[in-house]
Amino acid sequence: MSRDLQGSTARLKRRWLYLPFIIAAVIVAAYGLLWRAGANEMKKYVATWVDEQRAAGFQVEHGEVRTDGFPFVLRALIDDASIAAPGQWRWRTDQLAIDALPYDLNRLVFSPSGEQRISVENAGAWRIEADDFRTSIASNKTSGWMFSATVGNAAIEPLANGASAQIDALVLDLAPDPADPATLTLKIAGDGFTTNDGGGEFKLARLEAALALTRTELLSAPDPAAAWRAEGGELKIAHFFAQNSQASLAIAGALHLDRENFLAGTLDTEVTNPAALVRAAGAAGLLNDQETEQAEAGLTLAAIAGGGKIAAPVILKDGVAEIAGVKIAPLPNFE
Repeated sequence: MSRDLQGSTARLKRRWLYLPFIIAAVIVAAYGLLWRAGANEMKKYVATWVDEQRAAGFQVEHGEVRTDGFPFVLRALIDDASIAAPGQWRWRTDQLAIDALPYDLNRLVFSPSGEQRISVENAGAWRIEADDFRTSIASNKTSGWMFSATVGNAAIEPLANGASAQIDALVLDLAPDPADPATLTLKIAGDGFTTNDGGGEFKLARLEAALALTRTELLSAPDPAAAWRAEGGELKIAHFFAQNSQASLAIAGALHLDRENFLAGTLDTEVTNPAALVRAAGAAGLLNDQETEQAEAGLTLAAIAGGGKIAAPVILKDGVAEIAGVKIAPLPNFE
């Protein structure tokens, strides 16, 4: 009897040794079923999104849609993806990956690979290649949603002759203000910006910005500029900083539209080596040769008096931006 009891006890102990493996197998099987269900939902999401965009008047085309990424991520791969607003713009890429966690489809990460092409009516067409190019849309408990973008080592070249650009690194976040969903907030941080229009090169080592655009619900009005102006819409600049090897610019303040639909307002500004900034504005075509020469002379004198920098408001009025009484740029009209 004692031998039988000992044998039963030994068998029971061995069974307990198998239990962790049985539990692990059940978990793996359940996760596999969850991943498969998520893959089916991802395909349904892609098909539904395509149908919705086509119903809204967009042209959406794509090749094969398949899923990948098991077990770490749920990924939909879409070949030859393109979307266009007829007569306005078009975007395409060789392949678009959409990533999500199998148990949470509230955050989707979009990663185009290969070459991207963007064309805009009356503005030309460009080719984009990047080592890292990711955008994401996520549900957010505080603001409702958030759009984010991460770009690394990107080159933007025109398909015809024109300006080109290079970006070493860029991070961007766009979301509604939790306290006011009609206000959109934008945060940008980036390094290594270079543009070349064929006649000269402009470089920016660092760019930081924290902006907020109020009353965005009015931007879909029949006359959005007039409606936004009438209801006191503002562009709030909490922080803006730009720096290259020669100059830096820091700005804070708020802008609105005047009766002629030009940006207007006063911005607290600090500029180091303003002459270099003026030369950059001239190279970008914002000032003609005479205006560049006059602005460079005037701001150089002001900077000498300020120990190499100018701390004075930039005044935007009547379609012109001025600092220390010197015109530094014309302003766009938003009619």
